[in-house]
Amino acid sequence: MAIMRYVGLIIWVCMLSGLAQAELPWEQYRGKAGPSGWRCHVIQPDPKDDGPDGINLHDWDGDGDLDMFVNAEEGHYSRLYFNPGSGSVRGVWSEYIQFDHGQCEDSGMGDLDQDGDMDYIANGGWVYFNPGTAHVRDKSQWIKMTLFDQERRVPTVADVDGDGLNDLIVGAQAWYKQPAEGKHDASNWVKYTIGKNRWPMNCIMVDVDKDGDTDMVVPDRGVEVCWYVNPGQRLVTGLWQRKTLHAHTEPMFMAVADVNGDRIDDFVITGGSLGDLAQKLIVLLRTNQSGHPTFKEVLIDQPGGSFPKGVAVLDLDGDSRKKEILVIPKQGDIWTATYTGDAMQAKNWKAAALTMPGADTRKKMDNAWLGDLDADGDLDIVTTEENGGWGVIWFENPAKKNI
Repeated sequence: MAIMRYVGLIIWVCMLSGLAQAELPWEQYRGKAGPSGWRCHVIQPDPKDDGPDGINLHDWDGDGDLDMFVNAEEGHYSRLYFNPGSGSVRGVWSEYIQFDHGQCEDSGMGDLDQDGDMDYIANGGWVYFNPGTAHVRDKSQWIKMTLFDQERRVPTVADVDGDGLNDLIVGAQAWYKQPAEGKHDASNWVKYTIGKNRWPMNCIMVDVDKDGDTDMVVPDRGVEVCWYVNPGQRLVTGLWQRKTLHAHTEPMFMAVADVNGDRIDDFVITGGSLGDLAQKLIVLLRTNQSGHPTFKEVLIDQPGGSFPKGVAVLDLDGDSRKKEILVIPKQGDIWTATYTGDAMQAKNWKAAALTMPGADTRKKMDNAWLGDLDADGDLDIVTTEENGGWGVIWFENPAKKNI
C-alpha cells in the first residue's frame, strides 16, 4: 500500500507540473495561420483582466512605425506601446510608458495645443499633452490637464467652430473650445452642449448633408443611430438638431465610407445582440448626394461566432473600385462581407469567416482599427480583447504575401 501511495504521489506531482507548464490560449494560438492566411498576434497580454479597451494608432516616436496608445478600463491606466519594428512586430511589444487615471472605457487623440504633435485623451476628461518626439518616451515630460474627473465616452478631436484650432468633443454631446492662449490650463477651455446621447458607441465627424460644415454621426446604443446637423459657424455653440439615420435601437459600432465605389459615403452598422436586427450587419448604401440621407438597406447574416460588434471598411482584394467590410464579433472568427455585381441587390452579398486558431478563446473583442503595423504595404486590423487574456491584439493581413 505504501508503494501505491508513493506511485500515486508521483503521478499527482507530474500532473500538477504539467498543468503549471500548460500554455495559456494566447500563447498557444498567437501567430498561427488559418486557412486564409490571417494570423492573430499579441502586442500585450492581459493576465490581470485590466480590460484594454480602445486603440489610438500613430507614429508617436517618429521612427516610421505605427505605435499605439491603449487605455485599460478596469486597470485605470493608459499605455503608449512602441512598435519594435518589422523584425519584432509579431512578438509582444515590451517597451511602453504608462499613465494612471480613473476608469476609462474609451480614448482619443489629436493636436490640442497647436504645436504639431499628437496629444492623447483618456475618456474625455484627462488630456495628456505630447512633449514632442525627442521626449515622448519620458512620461515626466507629458503635461496632464484634467477637464473633468469622470468618464465621457468616445473623446473626439475636431475643429468644431471652424477657427482653425482643434476642439474636443466628449460623450458625443458636448465640446470644449480650444483657447487661443493658456491651452494647458483647463479653466480656459469653455464647454458647449450639442445634444444628449444615452450610450454613444462612435462619434464620427463627417459632412452628412454636404453643406460644407462637419456634422456628427452617432450610434446611440439603446436608442437609435442618429446624426446631429451642424447649424453653421454662427450658431455652432448652441444645440444642434438631432435626426434619425436608422431606427435600430441597439447598434454597436459603425463606419462611414464609400462601400460601392460611387463616391458617396455609405453607412455600415453592426447590429449587436439585441433588437430586431440583432446578429445582422446593416449596410446603408446612400442613394442621394446631399441633404438628409436616403439609402438602400442591405441586411447581411453573420457567418458564425457571437454577435457582430466592431467594423471597418477597407480594400482587401486589390480591387480599388469597391471596398470590403470587415467585422469583429464579440467572440469568434472575424469575418468579411463582400459583393459581386450590383451592390444594391442583397442577393449579391456574401459573408465569410476568416478562420484562425483560438477564435473562441478571444472572449470580448472591441472595435476595428486600421493600420499597417508590419510595414508591408497593406492594412492590418487592430483591436482589444478584454476577458480571455489576449489583451491588445492585431490581425495580420496576408494580402501582400498572396500576390
